This record gives sequence, C-alpha cells and structure tokens, in this order.
Amino acid sequence: MIDKTLIVDIKRNALDDGPGIRTLIFFKGCPLSCVWCQNPEAKSPYLELSFDKQMCSECGSCIAFCTQDAIDFEYKFRIDRSKCNLCGICVENCPNSALTLVGKSYSIKELMEIILKDKIFYDNSKGGVTLSGGEPLYHVNYVHNLLKELRKANIHSCIETAGLYNREKFEEYIRPHVDLIYFDLKIFNPKLHAYYCKVSNERILENFESLIKQGVIEILPRIPLIPSITDTKENLRALAEYLNILNVKKIGLLSYNPLWLSKSEKIGIEHKYFHSEWLSKEKKKEIKEIFSNFTFKDF
Repeated sequence: MIDKTLIVDIKRNALDDGPGIRTLIFFKGCPLSCVWCQNPEAKSPYLELSFDKQMCSECGSCIAFCTQDAIDFEYKFRIDRSKCNLCGICVENCPNSALTLVGKSYSIKELMEIILKDKIFYDNSKGGVTLSGGEPLYHVNYVHNLLKELRKANIHSCIETAGLYNREKFEEYIRPHVDLIYFDLKIFNPKLHAYYCKVSNERILENFESLIKQGVIEILPRIPLIPSITDTKENLRALAEYLNILNVKKIGLLSYNPLWLSKSEKIGIEHKYFHSEWLSKEKKKEIKEIFSNFTFKDF
C-alpha cells in the first residue's frame, strides 16, 4: 500500500456500475498490470502528465514555459517523461487544455461534499457510490474511512476489485462497511494470468472463494471479455465450471471497449495489446451459450 491516495476521476450520474444512480470514483494505482487495461491512466499510483493531441494547436506555449526541456513536438508522445518533474506549469499555460495532470488528492470531507450533492438521486433510485479504479483496495485505510462516512450518511456502497488484496485488512477494515462487491475474474489459467496481468491469480481466487463461502456481502463476479485473451472458449469454460462448483448463479459479462487505446497514448505508454473492434454478434452468441446456466445482464 502507498501513503498518498490519488483519484483519477469522479463520474456523477453513473448507471452501469451498480444499482440505481451512482457516483463513480476512480482511484489511482493497481497491483495488476493487464495488457488490455481499459483505464491505463489509473494503473500507476503516482501523478502523471497527460497530453491530448486532438486538443493541441501547437502554439508552443508549453515549450516556452517548460523548465526541464521535456517537450518536443517531434517526439512521438510529445513529452519526455524522464525529464518531466510534473511541476504543472505547462498545464497552467496551455490555452487549449491539451495538457492535464492525472491524479488529484481529496480529503474525505471534500469527497463527501461532492457525493452528498446527489443524495436525493441515490435515495430515489436505490443507488449510491461505487469505488473503482485502478484498484480501490490499494488504498485500504482511505477507503475504510470513506466507507464509514457513506454508511453514516445511509448511502449504498459498492467496490469494484481485481481481487488482489490483503485479506486480513479487508476483513477488518472493509467487509463490515461495504454493501456490494464487484469481483473481476479475468483468466483462470495461472500461467496465462501471470503472463497477461503480470501477477499470479492464486491469491485472487483464494480471496474470491473466501467471500463466496462467507456469504455475508453481496458479491457479483464479473468477467471482462477481451478478444483472444479472456474470451477464448477454453478460458470461459474453465471459469464457468469454477463458478458452478462454487454454486454461483449470477455473473457480470463486460464487453470489450476499444476506446481505451487513445488513453494509453495520452500518458506516453506503448500498446502491448491492440484490438480496435467491438465484440461481434457471433462472439456474443458463443459466450452466452457458454454461460447459459447463469443469470447475467444482456450485453
């Protein structure tokens, strides 16, 4: 865990990440490094500089104000991040908002002030707040304090997790205060999981099984459908069999979204995986047949 907690984005009036109308909070930092990560700007726990070439008019203001000689229009990603000290001067002086700093610290009080603006919508729609990322459980102490405040305010809470967390800390600081867990199961084969996500899935599966056996918190396992990686017949059948053994009847299936590709370029990351198409109707039909014994929201 790290000491400083940064938040990438706060999305109000969200409808797809939990019941009802919700506020979706994206935490920065994740212990996994999936090659297809749809929120690459949330992988690192540290502040980053983002450049949007679509917004840039090449006026040269950033070059003029940069004290580190870190900006070059001829460079592929425009910014030499080995030189950049993240001072933010270029951001302040960009007339087109092409440059932004990714990550902002909020006190619990500041965050609750934003959340409470939509309390009436949570109450009327049986919605609430969803903590996403990145990985919210990378920031256990902060999330613990936030969950306590949400419970005091009678606001439903959901955590979206990749499952790689310290179980003892989870049991002490998180479980007593959260209402719903969305638990991602990506790849069942441990070697393939380590290859594509850079970490073993052993502790992830142990944590998932512990939650299922306890049966205390509502939990929804979700499977991201990544072309040629997680959506293969072998992987999906293995996950279906695994969930059947655990007597899980309800799942979430997450369609691949190719729009993340531009996000990586903005923070200067080369693509290690590239697939620019959405899931085909034929592939969706195949996936639905594999999970025909489960209940899931259509996708």
